[in-house]
Amino acid sequence: MNWHWFNWIVLSAYFLFFIGLGVYFSKNNNSTEDYFKASGRIPSWVNACSIYATALSSLSFIAIPASVFHKGIIMGMAPLGIIIMVIWSAFVFVPFFRSINVTTAYEYLGKRFDNGFRWVGSLSFILFHLIRMAVVLYLPTLALKEALPNINPTILLFIVSFLCVVYTSMGGIEAVVWSDAMQTIVLLFGAFLIIFIGYFAVPEGIGNAFSTLITDGKTIPGSAWDLSLSGATFLGIFFGGFFNSIYSYIGSQDIVQRYNTTKNEKEAKKSLLINVPLLCVSVFIFTGMGTALYLFFKYKAILPENIDGNAILPYFVINYTPIGFSGIIIAAIFAAAQSTVSSSLNSLATCVTADIITPLKKDLTDAQKLKIAKLVSWGAGILSTILAIRFLHAGQGDMFLYFQAITGLLGGPIAGLFLVGIFFKRVDNKAAWIGFIISILLATYLGNPGGLLSKLLPGYVQPKVFEILISVVVMGACIIPAWISSLFLGKPKDEKISGLTYFTLNNK
Repeated sequence: MNWHWFNWIVLSAYFLFFIGLGVYFSKNNNSTEDYFKASGRIPSWVNACSIYATALSSLSFIAIPASVFHKGIIMGMAPLGIIIMVIWSAFVFVPFFRSINVTTAYEYLGKRFDNGFRWVGSLSFILFHLIRMAVVLYLPTLALKEALPNINPTILLFIVSFLCVVYTSMGGIEAVVWSDAMQTIVLLFGAFLIIFIGYFAVPEGIGNAFSTLITDGKTIPGSAWDLSLSGATFLGIFFGGFFNSIYSYIGSQDIVQRYNTTKNEKEAKKSLLINVPLLCVSVFIFTGMGTALYLFFKYKAILPENIDGNAILPYFVINYTPIGFSGIIIAAIFAAAQSTVSSSLNSLATCVTADIITPLKKDLTDAQKLKIAKLVSWGAGILSTILAIRFLHAGQGDMFLYFQAITGLLGGPIAGLFLVGIFFKRVDNKAAWIGFIISILLATYLGNPGGLLSKLLPGYVQPKVFEILISVVVMGACIIPAWISSLFLGKPKDEKISGLTYFTLNNK
């Protein structure tokens, strides 16, 4: 066990720094505009790193290399599809959301259709991010569990969660965005360190490393080029990466919220376009870490049979990296987790305050709203911690594909609604409800949540759809029925489309 007291110094310094960051930015939080939008003070490069770090969670940092380890580099290619979504968002959705001037993305659904959709969209986001935070809290706890097997992992999980909540609730979105930028540097350094150690463990150098990967089928196999949207094909993963990211960039508050944290539209666009090279780096580090771990355990060490997919990287870090560097890489795993959790907490608090509480209590002062937002951050942190403990004791499985399935199940119908509202100006709220309900039913049929359909429907067999493609199927089930229904139900009133669709944005 290569865990030294110096690693504790590295981790302690890391945590103290970010708590200090929360304290530093807390003095700027004098209003909800500061707490939710940073009053437009965020530079574009910092905002870009924040968007990148928010998407690159500890789930990505640990689970995607594990998938590459087992199935080859094809499993690390999804960011290539996201690049298309990022460019689309920069030139279409950033101008759109800045123009309509909303606090949350779901406020738009209320204006475009009705307040029922605002509630549904916000509650869906809240539920999804409670689950997401639980997953990304679980994975770094797994890393520490490998380092400290004699300490109760539940206690470790509480520590991780507490530290995330402290600087988020104190510093607001400004602390979240700046900490994300700094955490991006830490996690990239940790990733490159793993790649360096793994590849240089191969005898006869880098050339032999690549030859080994080709011989052992860890590069792109011939079957990856099949014209199929199921299984591990390049087509499926590429388009799955694109379609599965639609929810994140147009319907998920944690990223949409970033569109309004810069001083102007130009800076917001720049934030997204900077993510294009960063996503290319993601492909390199995902495939690089996964193949580096494979090479290391082929030539340098034997991987114990009891170490499964999601534990491979933590096991490698604790046992085979030099003293001090172990602490840096574990800090990188925490950086990936904290960037995601802090963003989720702040955006979740924004949704609860703006979409749920404020419409019910219209006489709240701004100071009261700010206090509520901070309390919600703490409450959400506690709930996600409880869920993470459930994950911790229920076992692991392939968390990457599991998470993608949840994204499609909860995110797909909401993403479909946004696409309908923005691009289909003849669809009114009644047609939108028809499409949304059909989409939810299909998502349930495909996902079989909690095995419910297996219990209620005799003979039910869950359809074999590659998990990463669930989103596109579910979004289509919302868009197409909504458009067809609009042909019979008539057009919406002018106030429901004026300035609220892509084609009527200038008709305010």
